[in-house]
Amino acid sequence: MKQYRIFRHPVGTVEAIKQGWSWPAFFFNFIWAFVKKLWKLGVTVLVLAFAIGIILDAIAEPPIAETLSNIVGILISLLFGLRGNIWREQNLLARGFEHVDSLRAPNPESAIAAYLKPSDSPSTD
Repeated sequence: MKQYRIFRHPVGTVEAIKQGWSWPAFFFNFIWAFVKKLWKLGVTVLVLAFAIGIILDAIAEPPIAETLSNIVGILISLLFGLRGNIWREQNLLARGFEHVDSLRAPNPESAIAAYLKPSDSPSTD
């Protein structure tokens, strides 16, 4: 079971964000950012990666440039893995969502279902 934070938009859309490390963000960086509607982050990382590659090719010998490029790629992946879910939460808040609950569930779909499940307590109408 993983810890999820539940966010709800005023129009009724509900999102569940897992707390902690993000493997998809670690492996897919800018693609993951685009899929999660983190447009500025995705474009920034993509442009930055190209720029660093061009600069390294221009100023360093091929084996050194390749090594430095790989190190930069690993650092970017680590940053995405560590901060990915935090960036998603910040993006949802900026888009009008609000944090409404935190709960444990095996996956995001189960977390949303648990949040939406009506309470078992009797009504006092």
